[in-house]
Amino acid sequence: MSETDSAEYKIADPAEMMVEHQPPLHIHPGIFIRDVLLPQYGLKVAPLARLIGVARPNLHHVLQGERDVSRELAYRLGALMDDAVADLLIGYQLAWDKQQEADRREALKREITRLPKPECMDDA
Repeated sequence: MSETDSAEYKIADPAEMMVEHQPPLHIHPGIFIRDVLLPQYGLKVAPLARLIGVARPNLHHVLQGERDVSRELAYRLGALMDDAVADLLIGYQLAWDKQQEADRREALKREITRLPKPECMDDA
């Protein structure tokens, strides 16, 4: 992520952390944490890991985009920074997962014959 890209997503107001304000999904949520959130708080990986009680190597893998941002990690970061951070990261990880799995979803829709809607749903 370039400095120009990350500058666009700097959080100036906690209200900006609402889930609707997610970065584009070409940026892994862990990389977003590394490139946007940590610099704003002046944090590096090892001190952050100590502050939130997680293993540094595990956190490193998340921040490299190699592992998902778990709910537990999101809650720990939210406890450290702001509850809205946890909400943002949980929503962002979910959106990232859905985007990453879109091809699989479409393949299954081609493979499995969809049932007709129940009559009670036709009125809706």
